[in-house]
Amino acid sequence: MHLPFFGKNAKREERRLAAATFIIGIGVMAVEITASRLLAPYFGASMYVWTSLIVTVLLAMSVGYYLGGNAAAKGIGGDAVGYLACVAASLLVMGMIAVPHFSSAISGLLVGVSSATVALFVGSLLVALVVFATPVFLMAMAGPILLREWSALGDVGAVSGRYFAISTAGSVIGTVAPTLVLVPLIGARETMYSVAAMFLLLAIFLLPKRRKFVALLAAGLAVVALSLPHSLPASVVMERESPYQLIRVAQIDDGRRLLIFNEGSGIQSVYVPGGGRTGFYFDYAGILPLLRPEQKGPHKAVIVGFAGGSVAARYRSFASGRDISITGVEVDPAVIETARKYFGVDDAKVNIINQDGRLFFATTYDTFDVEFIDAYSTQLYIPPHLATGEFFALAKRRLNKDGVFAMNVNAPGEDSRLLKAMANTVAGEFRYTMVVPIKQSWNHLILASDAPFDLPRVAYDVPDAYSDVKASLLGAYEVTHDSRAEVFTDDRAPIEFLTDAMVLQQTWQHGN
Repeated sequence: MHLPFFGKNAKREERRLAAATFIIGIGVMAVEITASRLLAPYFGASMYVWTSLIVTVLLAMSVGYYLGGNAAAKGIGGDAVGYLACVAASLLVMGMIAVPHFSSAISGLLVGVSSATVALFVGSLLVALVVFATPVFLMAMAGPILLREWSALGDVGAVSGRYFAISTAGSVIGTVAPTLVLVPLIGARETMYSVAAMFLLLAIFLLPKRRKFVALLAAGLAVVALSLPHSLPASVVMERESPYQLIRVAQIDDGRRLLIFNEGSGIQSVYVPGGGRTGFYFDYAGILPLLRPEQKGPHKAVIVGFAGGSVAARYRSFASGRDISITGVEVDPAVIETARKYFGVDDAKVNIINQDGRLFFATTYDTFDVEFIDAYSTQLYIPPHLATGEFFALAKRRLNKDGVFAMNVNAPGEDSRLLKAMANTVAGEFRYTMVVPIKQSWNHLILASDAPFDLPRVAYDVPDAYSDVKASLLGAYEVTHDSRAEVFTDDRAPIEFLTDAMVLQQTWQHGN
């Protein structure tokens, strides 16, 4: 079998074309993947942002392929690919200058848009079109030009198969490398600079007579890149990329530290040096060990969506004398490292497991007295696979007798379709389900068990200094399962749609 690029009998021209095809395949996908991380601080990383990016890339490639085909038909050769690579590299570096300023400006213009979905989609689409569409378009133009040169090497069927095989192999590398290696290790901006450098190396390879020009261009772009330090807000003490999200730690004036993901629509954790109230729903975690006061012996709890450990830090607030062991489950190892460094989780004596929450319940042999689900992915979205009847049934199997399942759900009020469907789904798996609205917030605590709750008694045991917690417990209401009402299943759980719908509704109400 004859292997182009690697085979012993490969022609020099075949090697040149294979290298160019492979690098362009890497570059197009690397730009798309990395662009999502560059947009995350301004627009998040929901499916709407991904849709805008995919639309941008597909449109750019479509137009690029068409015009590249016309150029190839006119006899434009491989040197043009080198020039296209030069321009694409230059635009990527310039784009790194434009992204923060243009994204902030677009975000500001869309603040008044009543639909959160529209704001996210349109905002990210505009930035993607302005910053990333042209480099992708230029690389797409190179495709037909390269394919025409490939066709001179033999049968069109055979060489086109080789072209697409090598291009697709490059796309695989361009997808995997930024996600698993480059963005987590060096960051999104530096990853994009690496793609630009790769395009310049391709240009040097394809333009031997213009190497001095390309080298001078590369030096100039390097100076531009190095002269643009990445500035952070004064309150941000740490920022890092992970395969899952952009992670920031902010220090506020009263000494508390906040854990923020992506564009900061929600606070993931709050650290109070020396302990004390966080001022957020995390303070309600202290009621969980009080729900079963008759329990004797060790108390075992698991927190899925551990983040910075605020729930664990407050879990023992009202039951300091009990023997409580806590397991934290967090899918992002970078979040765990951040929690240990900035949020003092080692002082909370928690066993932290780096695993997806559903996979954890599917594989663990441990059982628990309390399970608390507080997992949120991009922005305000509960991961759909952690919000279905199948997941709740799985979690229930890991509960001890009369154990308590608890879940934090964001919703503006009792009439929220998301909250109703979530509570109804939980109630389909447990005999008793209660919803505790947390005062002055969107947070609602769903409590479920096969044994009844005595929340007035729990409120009595809460210290008087926590009058808001007492009031919330006394304002709780019971939910009974309605088989005719909406439930979430693995087949259908429109979490993002319902979340955006309630954000839209609240924005509309406040704007009128």
